Amino acid sequence: MTEGAVHTVPVADGESVEVDWTPPTGASPIAVFIHGFGSHRRGEKAQYFAVRFVETGWGFLSFDLRGHGDSGGSMRNLSLTNQLADIAAVMDWLPTKTMPLLMIGSSMGAGLAAWYLLRRHPQVQGLVMIAPALRFPWSLHEQLSAAELAAWERDGVRRIQNHWLDAEIGYGLVQDARSYDPGRLIREHRTPSLIFHGMRDDSIPWQQSMHFAERCPGTVTDLMLVKRGDHRLTDHMRFLYETIVSWWNGLERQQSAP
Repeated sequence: MTEGAVHTVPVADGESVEVDWTPPTGASPIAVFIHGFGSHRRGEKAQYFAVRFVETGWGFLSFDLRGHGDSGGSMRNLSLTNQLADIAAVMDWLPTKTMPLLMIGSSMGAGLAAWYLLRRHPQVQGLVMIAPALRFPWSLHEQLSAAELAAWERDGVRRIQNHWLDAEIGYGLVQDARSYDPGRLIREHRTPSLIFHGMRDDSIPWQQSMHFAERCPGTVTDLMLVKRGDHRLTDHMRFLYETIVSWWNGLERQQSAP
């Protein structure tokens, strides 16, 4: 297992996030991993990617969003705005400012990366999205009845339980989401992207990724459907890694072509 050196990066409201950072060898690229909802910086995919990228000389960075893992904050204060501020703080902190970056997001982390990259970060030359939650957090409350939404607003919190998470989420997540139109991602996304989605995903339908890839204008968006893949795709990590590297090498050849 490769975890890199641990750093504490200050964010808003006097809080901080925990970062694992391994610098690249020479002029090698850097992979930045953003975990999913209820996960953390040392999940199975993050650890696997850390080992594989670092052994080939890449830099690797992963971090816990606030309310997750070892970082400060609370799931009750979860919002896209806060999470995007966490990503911005970590990217500003990143010691290496000249190497090309590949951003990798899983589920919620993929959607966050897509929102973040609407700012056109100059170092990020490619984005990999694994089972992207491109409608998060709209997808959470779209599944609720009017009565359930009203109860969430009245109580201020709602308990979310699944295979990986048991937490109370504040209604501020819903209020904050009103500033983030999922259609904007399709209209404005410009970062060359590779999407992986399992066709046995029972959390996010793979058709959402198909819809995104088909309608994104002005960018390279490749979609890989994994027939036997579930939401996490942890049974396919070698395939993910090898495909990512091949796709990245193809991007580099395109960018260096006369």
